[in-house]
Amino acid sequence: MAESREQAVQREVYFGILPVLRGERQFGLLDFLLVQVGFGIAAWSFLVGGYTGSVLPAGPAIAAILFGNAIPVFLISVLAILYARYGVDTFIGARAILGPRGSNLFLIIFAILNLGWITIACFMLGESAIRVVAAFGGPEWLASRTVGAPIFALAAFAIAWWLALQGPIAIRLFIRVGVPAMVAIIVGLIIYIFLQNGVSAVWNAQPPAPYDTPVRGLASAIEWNVGLGFSWLPYIGQWNRLAKDERTALIGTYLGWGVLLNVAAILGALTALLVGTYEPTEWMIQAGGPLFGLFGLFMLILANLTSATVLIYSQGLSIKTLFPRWKWLWALLTTVPAALLMLTPTMYDSYTKFLAYISFIMAAFGGVMVADYVFIQRFHISLRDLYRQHAGRYQYFAGFNWEAYAAVILGGIFYFWTYDPATDRAGPLFTYITAGIPTFFLTAAVYLALTFVTRRLAVRQEEPVAIERGD
Repeated sequence: MAESREQAVQREVYFGILPVLRGERQFGLLDFLLVQVGFGIAAWSFLVGGYTGSVLPAGPAIAAILFGNAIPVFLISVLAILYARYGVDTFIGARAILGPRGSNLFLIIFAILNLGWITIACFMLGESAIRVVAAFGGPEWLASRTVGAPIFALAAFAIAWWLALQGPIAIRLFIRVGVPAMVAIIVGLIIYIFLQNGVSAVWNAQPPAPYDTPVRGLASAIEWNVGLGFSWLPYIGQWNRLAKDERTALIGTYLGWGVLLNVAAILGALTALLVGTYEPTEWMIQAGGPLFGLFGLFMLILANLTSATVLIYSQGLSIKTLFPRWKWLWALLTTVPAALLMLTPTMYDSYTKFLAYISFIMAAFGGVMVADYVFIQRFHISLRDLYRQHAGRYQYFAGFNWEAYAAVILGGIFYFWTYDPATDRAGPLFTYITAGIPTFFLTAAVYLALTFVTRRLAVRQEEPVAIERGD
């Protein structure tokens, strides 16, 4: 049967680039929170918690997790208002700030990084699956990290890809069942750990791989968590466009990514302290015992399947902004290169370096985007001009907001002077201020200064012309 015009428009709303009207939005606060938590409680939360617990005792580890995630999400969550108000995707809304071509460049950067996130989620699922195989006495080759984990990771990717193909409504139904189960298991594991080991034993446990000084360990742990906090920047629009109102978008974004996902990270930190390893799939059975441990492994499988699905949908939706005539299937196919990264554990094992690079990139872009939307646009943009890629007020120069990209580059130089993630080298200021959050504020300040100067110069150049015309 031929698709009606109304059905075609609705499909383009959920699987394409059209703005979502108020009456078409499906996510109230509860559903929105479930999506954010389901997306957030996955490989990245457990791993960042595990790494934090491997270098810090319980008290400082919990503080680093809460601070490192809550502050960056608080700083960028104001952008939720933009996407919820106008019902547009991240990279449609970013055209007002970066220019059409500037937004497309940001999209390409996002798509490359998103392949890494998909890989990490699917590979942790593979790691969890091989532990389950081993627990039930399965074949040795299927329980191995080199063969079994990639097989399960690829299978998970295929399932997540199929779920993403069904769209956000199917994802919402899947999350309504999965997320409450995940949260219940996580809370149960934390209670079990304290009851089994005692509060004092958990609180006084020493980290298995501390830095030379506690201050350096604290700075590094904060930076890892800050990287996770800023990493949500390109995903804000893809789900806030479906929120029923701005309040739901703002509160849901902050509570989901800034607060609630910390429960999983704290579990990772506590168990790393008790068991001596940051790897969640290793400590799950040791910390939780045979019963809770297996439940925990199944929870990891469900959590990472949920997150992989959301990641694949997010990339497909964003790719449609670059190639609006593509079918939904073609847009999702851009995530297939992630399968190649799942063949070995290299990407998975480089998680902290990946987070540091994310921190630099997203802190810099976040500083520019928040500064522009709050202080330049003053919370108002032209929806019509967002879709006029070759005309309109957001053209800037050749489709790029060069002040924005100049600020991002200067912010990046500052970040790498402060901290080099490739070598884990700390600059003279790193232990005092870390790198990601200062990069956000520096980039925002540089962007506002550049914008002020260039606009003043433009006004001065226009004044003689106006005088000659007698205006």
